[in-house]
Amino acid sequence: MRRLVYIISILLVASCNNYQIDMNEFHKMYGGDNEDVGALLQELSSHKIYFGHQSVGFNIISGIEQWEQETGVQLDRVETRDFAENVNAPFVHFRVGKNGDPNSKIDDFVSQVESIPGDSTSVAFFKFCYVDITGSSDVDVVFDYYKEKMLYLKDNFSNCNIILVTVPMTGVQKGIKATAKKILSRQPSGVLENIKRNEFNERLINEFSGVFPVFDLAGVETTLPDGSTQTYKYKGGEYPCMPDFYTSDLGHLNDFGARIVAYNMIAFLAEELK
Repeated sequence: MRRLVYIISILLVASCNNYQIDMNEFHKMYGGDNEDVGALLQELSSHKIYFGHQSVGFNIISGIEQWEQETGVQLDRVETRDFAENVNAPFVHFRVGKNGDPNSKIDDFVSQVESIPGDSTSVAFFKFCYVDITGSSDVDVVFDYYKEKMLYLKDNFSNCNIILVTVPMTGVQKGIKATAKKILSRQPSGVLENIKRNEFNERLINEFSGVFPVFDLAGVETTLPDGSTQTYKYKGGEYPCMPDFYTSDLGHLNDFGARIVAYNMIAFLAEELK
């Protein structure tokens, strides 16, 4: 028993992440190193943007607020599902579908896009949550339905530019619980799930790049400040995952993670809307 406790203690020490965090140093997948974030926010303010999401989306909104406070530039936004009313805010966000049910999010997003006023051009996108793709998900089934509906929107709503977003990743569970699962021949949280999410994202990027603009949220979340990718190994393969210091609970973004994702989303949208 003492030997088991000793082994677990060593594993815990080895799993500790000593990465020093500098809130001003992170990888910019989109935009330049010396980008004026205030100017980017002003660029977005001259367009109409619709963003569907759940809880991680609110993390991203909090990241936008960080940049607003830092730059002094406000991106006027409103949370509403009623697009028919006279909404003057350039950035409209709304809760989409039900967590754990990706088809409900796809269907709800389609319905919401169908209600966007057609008298002006706009952009619309939604993001899945990490819980929408699990270790037991049939990626082909989910992706084929997603593909069908996104192409439907592209073909039938020319006034609205549809943007696709890769499925967010999570961290991989460490510590006593992860060690206990391994002893019981079970996989720590995140191991199997991120493999499925990566499979979905690879199909999305491979099949839709050049067809739709694609915001690689997963790529942003799994890239370290030095530009390298955080990965883990499983059965001879190496897969991306989110670093511990971007997240508060392996899935949701902490302030640093929210800041990074918000910057890259702002820069991506500003570039797409030029």
